[in-house]
Amino acid sequence: MSKLQLDYFIDPDNQIYQHPEHFHFNTDSKLLANFMKIKQGERVLDVGCNNAALLSICDRQEVKELVGVEILQEPCEVARKNASSFKHPVRIVHSSILDFKDEPFDVIISNPPYFPIQSTHEQTKMDLRQLGRIEINLTLQQLISCVSRLLKSNGRFYFVHRPNRLNEIAKNLYQHHMQIKTLQFAYDQNVVKSVLIEAIKESNCDCKVLQPIIIR
Repeated sequence: MSKLQLDYFIDPDNQIYQHPEHFHFNTDSKLLANFMKIKQGERVLDVGCNNAALLSICDRQEVKELVGVEILQEPCEVARKNASSFKHPVRIVHSSILDFKDEPFDVIISNPPYFPIQSTHEQTKMDLRQLGRIEINLTLQQLISCVSRLLKSNGRFYFVHRPNRLNEIAKNLYQHHMQIKTLQFAYDQNVVKSVLIEAIKESNCDCKVLQPIIIR
């Protein structure tokens, strides 16, 4: 904890501690923070909350409760330090989301690992940075299954992922009683880098595609 550094997330007034050896918030974190919609009186769960940067944005709304679940001990400790200054009730839970139990949430958010382990080079060192990128502790299917279990009927799931896995994402959402309500693509030099998704549980919603974001 002695190596912690203060960085701002979204705006200079929102100061977040980060550890130089941990996974940091990044462009995708910022995209998701601007994409998700949190309403008054809602309970919000962040799956794989890391240092609680996304929860710090949720804390700006008049929420009922914020909960972050993080499987890695060191980032969990950083998240607790950051959450200690939140205005609203918050819990940071050191646990796998596979084992986590609670009452259903109104909203679930996640910036999950993107890369399947089978597509990762065998000599890649699985440090705290890589564990935030590679599906060692949580696969896409496991994430969506847990979200379905922990989300209220008509609850909203906001997450960011890679566009090449969109077919897999849609298939797993449908299998777990969720449908995509909103899509937004983020472009970097004319190539889609990320896809932002809002999914609704147990809803027959139409799918709306928002204007693309150009990453500068």
